[in-house]
Amino acid sequence: MALYDFALRFPDKGMRILRFPLTRLILALVFFAAFVFGGIVLKDIILNVINIEDGTIAGQAVQMAFLSAFAWLGYWIYCGLVEGRPVYEMDKRKLARQTLYGFLLGFGFISAIMLIIWFSGGYRVTGFNPFITMVPVLIMSVQAGIMEEILTRGILFRIMEEGVGTWLAVTVSALIFGFMHIWNANATVFSSISIALTAGVILAMLYVITRQLWIPIGLHMGWNFTLGGIYGAPVSGGDAAGLLKAEFPGPEWLTGGSFGPEASVVTVAVFIVFGAFLVRKGIIDQSFIKPIWRNKRDKD
Repeated sequence: MALYDFALRFPDKGMRILRFPLTRLILALVFFAAFVFGGIVLKDIILNVINIEDGTIAGQAVQMAFLSAFAWLGYWIYCGLVEGRPVYEMDKRKLARQTLYGFLLGFGFISAIMLIIWFSGGYRVTGFNPFITMVPVLIMSVQAGIMEEILTRGILFRIMEEGVGTWLAVTVSALIFGFMHIWNANATVFSSISIALTAGVILAMLYVITRQLWIPIGLHMGWNFTLGGIYGAPVSGGDAAGLLKAEFPGPEWLTGGSFGPEASVVTVAVFIVFGAFLVRKGIIDQSFIKPIWRNKRDKD
């Protein structure tokens, strides 16, 4: 029997409350937080048992594996017990192909952005680091891609969309995603708005068009890894450590300053164009969901 065969069952009024978007949003966040916390605790136990330090590459790999797995596990159990369904949006048959496609999209867009910044005099390569330098960035990119996409697109955006509709859900979830990064080192209000307008909108729209999380997860991974692991640029205000040793001699509006190219006007411009294309495709494909109050009015 599948997990969703054991989904919670209540009388009609109880089911309406349980399936109401706000109720599900709260429960999904509780499941996600509880399982991620469990993953952190278990990761610390495992590292102590096998005597690996937390900050080493091996320690980071163990952390990525446990936190990513437990984030997925919490989401899977929530979908089965509360929503009473399989996790359609993480179809294992599409995992490899769509994740790779998303990763290549991230690589392509970040490479184009860095090329523009380089042509504009804002990026200079000064040398090379050992290949091993890319490994920690790849590990953290995988962890961020899986965990943040399950949280922001799988939970926040998806459930919010069912209540308030696609347009408002894209706007609100993008702002939440952008300002989740306000606590990062070197962050500013503009850097948070930039992430909201770029990654926040793009990743939500890719989910709207595909109704799968794999392409957003892959793009998220490819974005972070390409930016930090290959081009040696700061990722969301973090330290720059990649294959290429680089300097950013241009003005802050061009380079993004100490926060990194995610706060560059070049990034905003490129992804606004891509976002407009995705919105147009979503409209043509009729992928948008109406808010609850519109659906009720149409039925009446």
